[in-house]
Amino acid sequence: MQVVELYVTEGCGLCKEVRRLLKEKQRHTSFELREINLHPDHPKYDEYFLAVPVVVVDGSLVLRGVTTEAQLAGAIAKAPKPSFAFYAGKFLEALGMVTTAFGFMYGLLGNMWMDLYFFLSGIGVFLFGLFLEKRDQRRLERLRASFASSTTTPAAPGSPSPS
Repeated sequence: MQVVELYVTEGCGLCKEVRRLLKEKQRHTSFELREINLHPDHPKYDEYFLAVPVVVVDGSLVLRGVTTEAQLAGAIAKAPKPSFAFYAGKFLEALGMVTTAFGFMYGLLGNMWMDLYFFLSGIGVFLFGLFLEKRDQRRLERLRASFASSTTTPAAPGSPSPS
């Protein structure tokens, strides 16, 4: 699931508007919305304070300052998403754990060979699922890095540019 982070400050009117737009968008699109209140001790305070609201989709800086509904929808739609291989890997991991549990159960019943078959096949299925998941996570990290460099929008007028 996509994660959309909204960096806001106290008393920010634009922040309230973007929050409302994101909540409306969330009714039609599945993503997790995390609202982060910037304060002077926050590590991103110096970078984001003069450009709030800042919207970050899956760790990639997307929008700063004034944001329209079309910009938000486009940023969420264009952000890279996990592929079928990721979800297949998750399924295989769960199947591997269940198969290994069956193997353990058969071992407790005294059937050594059935125990061994289930146990080893469960471990194999789990490791294959883990491989698929990690491979897709590396693909997503590469896509997010290229996505971040290609979609970063300039700061709002009058705010300092990121250095």
